[in-house]
Amino acid sequence: MRPRLLTSMLSWAVALSAAASHGQTHAVVGEMTVNDLVTRALADNFEMRAVRLEIEAAEGRLVQAGLRPNPTLDLGGQKAISPDSNLTVGVTVPLDLNGRKESRVGVAEREVEFKRALVRDRERRLRAEVRMKAGELLAAQRNLGVTEDLLRVNRDALGLIHERVTRGATPPLEENLLRVEVSRLDSSQKLLAGRVDVLTAQLRTLAGMEPDVPLTLQGELAAGPLSVDRAVALREALAARGDLDAARAEAAMAMAQVRKEQADGRWDASINVGYQRQDMGFGLNGLTSSGALRPIQNVFQYFGGGVNITLPMRNQNQGNIAAARATARAADQRVEAAALAVRQEVYAALAQYEAAQRSLDVYERAVRAAAGQNLDVVRQTYQLGRVSVLDVIAEQRRFIDVELGYTDALKQVYDAAVDVQRAIGAAER
Repeated sequence: MRPRLLTSMLSWAVALSAAASHGQTHAVVGEMTVNDLVTRALADNFEMRAVRLEIEAAEGRLVQAGLRPNPTLDLGGQKAISPDSNLTVGVTVPLDLNGRKESRVGVAEREVEFKRALVRDRERRLRAEVRMKAGELLAAQRNLGVTEDLLRVNRDALGLIHERVTRGATPPLEENLLRVEVSRLDSSQKLLAGRVDVLTAQLRTLAGMEPDVPLTLQGELAAGPLSVDRAVALREALAARGDLDAARAEAAMAMAQVRKEQADGRWDASINVGYQRQDMGFGLNGLTSSGALRPIQNVFQYFGGGVNITLPMRNQNQGNIAAARATARAADQRVEAAALAVRQEVYAALAQYEAAQRSLDVYERAVRAAAGQNLDVVRQTYQLGRVSVLDVIAEQRRFIDVELGYTDALKQVYDAAVDVQRAIGAAER
C-alpha cells in the first residue's frame, strides 16, 4: 500500500488546505497596512503636493485682487535757451469705482474654493488608486503564498518518491510526472514573485517613497461586508464629492466673472493733483517801486487738481459680458452633468459590489468546499492504489485553479468596495 508515500500524500493534502486558508506570508519588520499607505500617499505623493501648491497660488491671486491700483507720479521739466525754465510734478490716483475691487475679490475667492475642491477630489481619487494597487499586491501575495506552499509540499513528495523509485518500489514514470509538476510550480512561483516586486514598486511611487525604501504590505483581501444604504450613499456623494464641489465652485466663479465684466463696463474716475514752478522773464530791465532798475525775471508757482472720468459711451464691455454669461451657463450645465455622473457612479458601484459579493458567496459556499472534497476523494483513491499520481496532480491543478479563482473573486469584491468608497467620496467606511 506504499505506506511512506501515503503519509507524504496526507501531509500534501494538509498543506493544500493550509495554503487555501491562509495564502499570506508572515509579518516582517517594516510592513505597512493599506491605511498606512493611504496616509503616506496623501502626505508625500508628489502630484498631490503640486495640486496643493495651486491653492497657494490662488490665495496669492486673492491677495492681489484686494489691492487698489497704484497712484501715478508724473515729473516733467523744460529749459529754454534763455534763462527760463519750467518744472511740473503731478500725482494721479485711480479711484477704482463701481464695485471693481469687490468683483475682482469675488472672482479670486471663487477660484480658491475651486482649487480646494480640486484638491479634495484628487485626494479621493488618490485614495482609490492606492487601495486598488494595494489590492493587486495583496492578490499577488496570496497567489504567491499558495504557490510557494504547494511547491514546498511537492518537492517533499518528490524526494519520497525518488527514494521509492531507487528501491524499485515505484515506477520511474511517477517521479518524472511529479518532477514536471514541481518545475511548473517553480516557474509560476518565480513569475508571481516578479509581479509582487513590480506592484510593490508601483505602490511606492504612489506613496511618494524612494525605490530603495523597504515595503511589505500587510493585510488580506478578505474584508467584512460593506453595508451601505443606497439613498444615504447618494446623499453623501452629492454633498461630499470633490469633483461636484469643483463644478459648483467653477459655476460660482463664472457668475463672479460676469459681475466683474459688468463692473469693468461702468464709468470710472481718477483724481490728480499737481505743482508747477515757472522761472521766466524778458531781456529788459524794469523799475522797482523805489525807482531802481532790475531785470524783468520772476518765479511763478501753481498748485492745481482735477478729475479724469472714463465715460462708457461706446465701449461698455458688452462683448466680455456676453462671453462671461455664456461661460456661466455652460458651467451650470457642467454642474448638472457632474451631479448626474455622481448618481450613476454610486448606483453602478453599489450594483457591482452586490454582484461581486454574490459571486464570492458562491465560491465560499460551494466551489471551494467541492474542490477540497474532490481532492480528498482522489487522494483516498490513490491510497487504495486505484489511480496514479498523475490523477492526483491533475486534481491538484484543478484545486489550484479554484484557489486562484477564489483570489480573483476576493479581488473583485475588494475592488468593488473601493469603487463604492470612490463613488461616495468617503475617506473611510
